[in-house]
Amino acid sequence: PFPLRLAGLTARHPGQERDALRGLDLTLEAGRRIAVVGPSGSGKTTLAQAMLRFLDPAEGSYSLAGADARTLDGDDVRALVGLCAQDAHLFDSSVRENLRLARTGASEEQLRDALAAARLLEWADGLPDGMDTLVGEHGERISGGQRQRLALARALLADFPVLVLDEPAEHLDLATADALTADLLAATEGRTTVLITHRLAGLEAVDEVLVLDRGEVVQRGGYAELAAVEGPLRRMLERERETDGSLANFPL
Repeated sequence: PFPLRLAGLTARHPGQERDALRGLDLTLEAGRRIAVVGPSGSGKTTLAQAMLRFLDPAEGSYSLAGADARTLDGDDVRALVGLCAQDAHLFDSSVRENLRLARTGASEEQLRDALAAARLLEWADGLPDGMDTLVGEHGERISGGQRQRLALARALLADFPVLVLDEPAEHLDLATADALTADLLAATEGRTTVLITHRLAGLEAVDEVLVLDRGEVVQRGGYAELAAVEGPLRRMLERERETDGSLANFPL
């Protein structure tokens, strides 16, 4: 689908008076990894919805290899651009069957490789019935971090050309969230990836960071470059460090 290109993309949710995204430009070539950060309500998840064609732009364009995404069936777009969301659904079945939703004919080796990439293989091998262990409805028998890693393993197994990770660590404690982010960045090396996150830990690994605020890109560039100068990302980083420091003084 490359290049995947958004040009001047403006999007608004039905019934809303204000644009959720305005004038966003983004180009993804094969293997490029982008992080999208910003406060709640800045348009991060709207970007994911637009990329998966759950929401079409009011203005601007979205193209895949030069083809207008609006001329393609939504399911065809989502076969190229896959989502791993913060609330990724797990079925009341086994680890193995939840993985095979992504690729029905996956071999044992492919399943184990996906688990290993998501740093879950040792955990899975230690379960009472291995990959045949049931995870419960919505994954209630396993921890939040394990649920997100299993969802990541499933997305990696699906092998989407473009993978969108929408706040995968949103509901996890800070240590688990940052460990998950580090592992998913390691697992997606060489894969075209858009990581939408409210945490900045580990973003040195991506090619470019987009900072959104009120639907607009207010800063973009390499993480080290943006962290070194006064601006929105630097202020986010300072707030994050203050928050992490204050939390360290209290038992969790």
